Amino acid sequence: MTPAGEAASPMQIRLEWTGGSTFPVRTPSGASVLLDREAAAGPSPMEALLASLAGCMAIDVVLILERMRMLPTRLEASVSGDRAEEHPRRFTRVRLEFTAFGGAVAADRLERAVQLSFEKYCSVLHSLGKDLEYDWSATVAEAKG
Repeated sequence: MTPAGEAASPMQIRLEWTGGSTFPVRTPSGASVLLDREAAAGPSPMEALLASLAGCMAIDVVLILERMRMLPTRLEASVSGDRAEEHPRRFTRVRLEFTAFGGAVAADRLERAVQLSFEKYCSVLHSLGKDLEYDWSATVAEAKG
């Protein structure tokens, strides 16, 4: 967070196309991602958007559960999206599923962590259109044995 009255510096991503279907991306942190319009050598931009949403919420959920002292040993996130038939073929509905494995995670605390990410913390989600429909679920996997 920046002090009152100061603007946050903009995030800048560098992308350079040199032919073909791939678009190498360089992030401010120095990480590289290869976007591919054909989703062969890397994710398509729409796949990357869904992955970013799942990643943003999963990071939030893990951090919130850690603060609750209910960290699982593993968390899985699955996301799917329905797209409009007409261009610009934006997402119209997104479904997210979170499953926690191991540790001492209570189902109600996992649900609360997902709810907090959804309502307050996930900047990717809050950067998307307000008319996008969402469904989410949170499950604690039962130990086998």
